[in-house]
Amino acid sequence: MKFKRKLLVTAVTALCTLSAFSTIAKETPPVGGQPKDFVVPETDTVTLNNGLKVTFIPYGKTPKVTLQLRTGTGNIDDGESIWLSDISYEMLRQGTHTYTAKQLAESVASMGGEVNTSVGMDSSFIGMSVLSEFGDDAVALIADMVMNAKFETNDLERIKTDTQRRLTVSLSNPSSIANEAFYNSVFGNHPYGRLYPTSESISGLTAQNTADFVKTNIVPNRSHLYVSGVFNKNEVAKAVEASFGQWEKGETVERKTVLTQTGPSFEILAREGAPQSTLRLGLATLSPAHDDYMKMSLMNTLLGGAFSSRITSNIREDKGYTYSPRSSMVDRVGTGVWYEAADVTAESTGAALDEIIKEINLLATEAPTAEELEGIKNYMAGIFVLRNSSRTAIISQLAFTELHGLDESYLADYVKTIYAITPEEIKAVTAKYLDVNKMHLTIVGDTESVMPQLKEVEALKPFM
Repeated sequence: MKFKRKLLVTAVTALCTLSAFSTIAKETPPVGGQPKDFVVPETDTVTLNNGLKVTFIPYGKTPKVTLQLRTGTGNIDDGESIWLSDISYEMLRQGTHTYTAKQLAESVASMGGEVNTSVGMDSSFIGMSVLSEFGDDAVALIADMVMNAKFETNDLERIKTDTQRRLTVSLSNPSSIANEAFYNSVFGNHPYGRLYPTSESISGLTAQNTADFVKTNIVPNRSHLYVSGVFNKNEVAKAVEASFGQWEKGETVERKTVLTQTGPSFEILAREGAPQSTLRLGLATLSPAHDDYMKMSLMNTLLGGAFSSRITSNIREDKGYTYSPRSSMVDRVGTGVWYEAADVTAESTGAALDEIIKEINLLATEAPTAEELEGIKNYMAGIFVLRNSSRTAIISQLAFTELHGLDESYLADYVKTIYAITPEEIKAVTAKYLDVNKMHLTIVGDTESVMPQLKEVEALKPFM
């Protein structure tokens, strides 16, 4: 009897549990709110006599301030010494005529921060985040590093050793190999198409090369100091004038129009016996300054730029060819690139490419439903608002608009612009910009097993 009672209690408990689950399943989740337009913080910009722009951005309540000296230089100015800009910015952290590298690090640490540098293709920066009361001291330190760096040979040799190690790691990665070959097919010998140096070119760099790079390219009339957070504006402004006021102007540069190469082109880089093929399929498209840029961004997110996007759902969820495919838009001054990237199993290389091309062509001929597009709009608008919720993020957004010649309405109207795009416009930009017959296809993989597959795919005939 005791056993039967236990069974009865268990059954009743199970029924109650099922009933509870049933009730929960019937509940309709609350409707998510639509993200609001992003409110760009009020800013105050001044320009020193030497051309240095300074923007003050009061932001947040945390007693910290972020300073970034952004300059319109980077790998675009490497010349024949690829990564010269990366190494030159690293040299700025190695001490000045006033401070050793250790003293610099300790000084910034005592302010509650650390020095940061970042080198990009068209724009780079040196900066730091410190406690608010040290905002003026941070200005003076950044100025000292930029104008009074020592460029010692022993520091350079140590940096070169680290750089050689980084280069070796990069060039052993199929993704890096595919990226370089793909960008070279799009941009040729332009700096946008050259991603990695040779070991010999790194070895040949001298401390004078880095000093010359800094003197030529990191100059006030190509630079913009951003000050974001909680700070005493009067004190910081005085420090800026005192520290940067005597910085001598440099030469301005005029960027020429980037000539891109049209496909179809195909290149396979042998990695015999590889269990996976690393794919890049894409072409040059447009810059952020183009009227169609926002439509392209939305289209990219729907097609392959999000976890729930079409290509990802197809070749990852449905077919199981790959784990993490993605499509991307890469911004360059005056131009841009769209491409699909994936690491697929070697035996499904042809089938995966066939599905990718089908998805591109489908979106070029058939507009998405309003419901599907609405979900992507919510995702993009939400990410955009979240992306701007820090001192550093605000600087990045303002610097982005300046680099690409956008006005303030780009940020203020971003959410509104996204929601105004129609399904027909998505179809139109896909058809206009993603012509598969003009794309470049790069594969790093096992030639013997991959090539016969590619020849069997009708959509790949233009590439063969």
